[in-house]
Amino acid sequence: MSSRVAFLVRYFLFWTALFTAARVLFLVYERAHAGSLGAGLVLAILLHGLRMDLATAGYLSVLPALLLAISAVIPGRLLARVLAGYTVLMLLLVSLLTVSDLGLFDAWGIRLDGRPLQYLRTPREAFASAQSSPLLLLVVLLVLVMTLGVWAWRRFVSPVPGWRGERGGPVAAVAMLVLGAALIVPIRGGVQWTPLNESSVYFSTNDFANQAALNAGWNFFHSVTTQGALAHVNPYDGISAADAKAVVDSLVRASDADATPLLRVRHPNVILIIWESFTAKVVRRLGGMTGVTPNFDALSHEGVLFDHVYASGDRSAKGLVAILSGYPAQPRVQIMNTPTKAARLPMLARHLEAAGYGTAFYYGGELAFANIKSYIIAGGFHTIVGESAFDPKDRNSKWGAHDGVVLQRLLRDIASERRPFFDALFTLSSHEPFEVPMAPVFRGTDEQSKFLNAMAYADRSVGAFVRAAQQQPWWDSTLVVIVADHGHPLPRLSTPAGESASLDYHIPMLWLGGALAVHDTVITRVGSQTDLAPTLLGELGLPHAAFAWGKNLLANDAMDYAYFSYHDGFGYVDAHGRLVYDAIGKRITQRAGSAGAPELRSGRAYLRLTYQRFLDW
Repeated sequence: MSSRVAFLVRYFLFWTALFTAARVLFLVYERAHAGSLGAGLVLAILLHGLRMDLATAGYLSVLPALLLAISAVIPGRLLARVLAGYTVLMLLLVSLLTVSDLGLFDAWGIRLDGRPLQYLRTPREAFASAQSSPLLLLVVLLVLVMTLGVWAWRRFVSPVPGWRGERGGPVAAVAMLVLGAALIVPIRGGVQWTPLNESSVYFSTNDFANQAALNAGWNFFHSVTTQGALAHVNPYDGISAADAKAVVDSLVRASDADATPLLRVRHPNVILIIWESFTAKVVRRLGGMTGVTPNFDALSHEGVLFDHVYASGDRSAKGLVAILSGYPAQPRVQIMNTPTKAARLPMLARHLEAAGYGTAFYYGGELAFANIKSYIIAGGFHTIVGESAFDPKDRNSKWGAHDGVVLQRLLRDIASERRPFFDALFTLSSHEPFEVPMAPVFRGTDEQSKFLNAMAYADRSVGAFVRAAQQQPWWDSTLVVIVADHGHPLPRLSTPAGESASLDYHIPMLWLGGALAVHDTVITRVGSQTDLAPTLLGELGLPHAAFAWGKNLLANDAMDYAYFSYHDGFGYVDAHGRLVYDAIGKRITQRAGSAGAPELRSGRAYLRLTYQRFLDW
């Protein structure tokens, strides 16, 4: 019996040590983030993360405990083989999750959870997104983690030789059952009333430190098993429903009666260019890098630049919904992945169609990706142009047709469209893996250099389109709106304390075209993607009450604020400053300016109400 008890203890400690090693690997791999933490914070990450490591080790030890409990009827040799096979299989799974987590965090800034599974319906596009990760390095790390695990299993844990001929007796069975039952303690994270969850290991105001304390395997399976519950229960109840409604109503209340007029044409043609990953950090006029988007910088002096606009979320599916439906992004879920819910959203295309506009949507990639096709069809776009409309020679190797090609197609098609028209075009060249058909502007093969070159190509393509459009007879009666689908962690720039997260969500928005009555104008009001639809419809003299989560940015009584959500929290920006709130740890993780209790209350109100609307639809 003693050999079996000792084995189970070794087995449990084996997995705990392996998970600690995986966390160290994560910190080393993400040294750009971890390097600024300091030794004390790194040690705190390991100590707080140990609780989740113990829980995951407990889960993995349950089956061996049960097998040992019934070892009286299992020959020792067979038992040893079954345990070895199970352990190697679990090592492979843990190794895959550990290495996948490294790649995901580098690309998305979140630990591995169930969200990547949503993109497996379009595997080519999902693989293209992963191309920004150093795949060869990740494969090498996968082999190393697996090899280390197998070696440690054989060296320190594998059943002792005496097992090969003995069977366990009743006493051993009872002991194993007792030990197996005791595993519930580490699995629950202790003997407290509330079971282990993410907040159990969150301990810091530093978001990276909190995420580093998570166990990748635990986080993944917890996310997968709780996604169903997230579709029925609102976890964001930090403010009462009545108070939340009162706060949001006070924020979105604005009048069009005294809005600043920008247009000289009552119902102009509208071209909406949704620019993939277009962060303000690459626009010199918005305080970003110089030389990345010179065409946009030049065009910003010809139109109306909105210089304090923020993305609602961090993925394209969230950005499209915020822009076209005025609906804020939620943590953890994407409404576009539930077509029955997405179909209930208001849609800019439907409102413009009702006003007599023809509608079209252009995208050079696979329209099935992230359920884009079902969303835009339900949204009232009658002409839809996707990847299949373009010659294979005009596509990059992974994603779809280059921006320049798609924009030229739109330019040709406009000649035969009925007036007025509403054309939306979603770019893709600045999406991973950043493959573009031009010589590099920025030297280097690192991810940041590739991102900057892709952004420079997109800028050239948009600039060429606008210059060509200015020569067309329809230009004088056309409004062009350029806005990002979301920001991007790249380029990684030094930022003031408390502002790094909000700067990743800061995006450009520019209105151009002959239909404008004003030029070289800057609108400084703080706003969001969700404000685009009510602002545009307000300028066109069309009703926009259905877009209840946004405001007309040109109304004189509009409030200065923007709300955005991330993987499990929100950010809030207003004239006083910025703050970022972690809804798991229930603490402010970043703050700038004098942002405080009022901003926190407003953000909590948006978080609760937007998620409740997602549940109710």
